[in-house]
Amino acid sequence: MVNLGVLYYVGKGAAPDYAKAREWYEKAAAKGEVVAMLSLALLYSTGQGGAKNYAKACEWFEKAAANGDLVGMDHLGSCYDIGFGVAQDFAKAREWYEKAAAKGYPAAQIHLERLPIREAQTTGRYAEALRFGEALAAKVETVETKRDGKPGKETAEALNDVAWSAILAREFSKALTATDRSHTLFPHDLQIESNRAHALMFMGHADEARVLYLAHRGEPLSEPDKVWERGIAEDFAEFRKAGLTHPMMADIEKELGISR
Repeated sequence: MVNLGVLYYVGKGAAPDYAKAREWYEKAAAKGEVVAMLSLALLYSTGQGGAKNYAKACEWFEKAAANGDLVGMDHLGSCYDIGFGVAQDFAKAREWYEKAAAKGYPAAQIHLERLPIREAQTTGRYAEALRFGEALAAKVETVETKRDGKPGKETAEALNDVAWSAILAREFSKALTATDRSHTLFPHDLQIESNRAHALMFMGHADEARVLYLAHRGEPLSEPDKVWERGIAEDFAEFRKAGLTHPMMADIEKELGISR
């Protein structure tokens, strides 16, 4: 049943048919097949075939987690961490991350270490989030260097998180330094590019910032169905929520066709 669902999902031997894929996944899940539960959760979270429903995605992650699946535990933690499909609840996020991490799931350990940063950011403790982020980035770089002989993508991503916290904490020079190093370690990542543009804007380097903001129009981000403009719009909304504004933001929104 699961394999037949996969064939309909990817379109092997027939045109992709997400409704039929979901039908077969549901039949397998009803018989306790954890892979089918995870497949349903991912189908609802990505919205393939118009089925995007974060609440249902979290329900299926919870069912997989209840069956002892580590991926389900970790993703359920993310549901509570981010507030997708459920009310944001850092205590429940920590609970599920810890369950998966205790059973040796590496991604859950990473999410667990990042949780205090998100918690501090969400509650407006931006300087504290920055301190947590800097400590974690140093740890990530040590581990990655020991394993691979040099820092790389993981360190770049951790430094980019530092940049975001630094912007919210109004430490713009520190943010730019972090994005510069992130870019050197892992070029062409759009999340790094956006934080670099933000740092340049707040530091008064308007021309450089504008070039970056306009250079990636229409380019897809890592999240499904999300493009550069939407990412910038969401970032600007977070800045305003944090009481952080700049006259250039309205100009960039106009040039990118972003409406508020």
